[in-house]
Amino acid sequence: MKVTVMGIDYNHLLSGKALAEMGNEVTYISNDHKRIENIKRGYYNADEAMVIKSMDIADSFGFSADIKKSLSTANMCFISEGVSENSEEQMEHVLNTAKIVGENMSHHMFIIDRSNESMSRISQIKEIIQEELSKRNTSLTFEVIANPNFLRT
Repeated sequence: MKVTVMGIDYNHLLSGKALAEMGNEVTYISNDHKRIENIKRGYYNADEAMVIKSMDIADSFGFSADIKKSLSTANMCFISEGVSENSEEQMEHVLNTAKIVGENMSHHMFIIDRSNESMSRISQIKEIIQEELSKRNTSLTFEVIANPNFLRT
């Protein structure tokens, strides 16, 4: 399967690494072009270095700032909160990411919410994605699945 992971932090890297080790092709997506370039050049923090350097599956993962292109080939898209300790900021991040997915998806997709918030957020994510698809006047279908960070990938 082709999997996108929206975001690049330690937890995202661990999740993607596990998915790649199971035989999936994983693309980490960030709209921060500089961050992507730095990672490709080998510039990352110590925690990230531990994970990235242990990824001996180079053909199974990559990094991209091209959200539309990455989502165009993905079967699954993982989203989760950012690194903020503020739960309102985390929720806003997840919902903004859901909006981006809705704006850019081009076929049926499974969207996996990796955050630790309540199940009620699943319906919010569905509503936001559907709203974006409706704005585009498309009848694409999707599924939203809860897989909190504390559960195994």
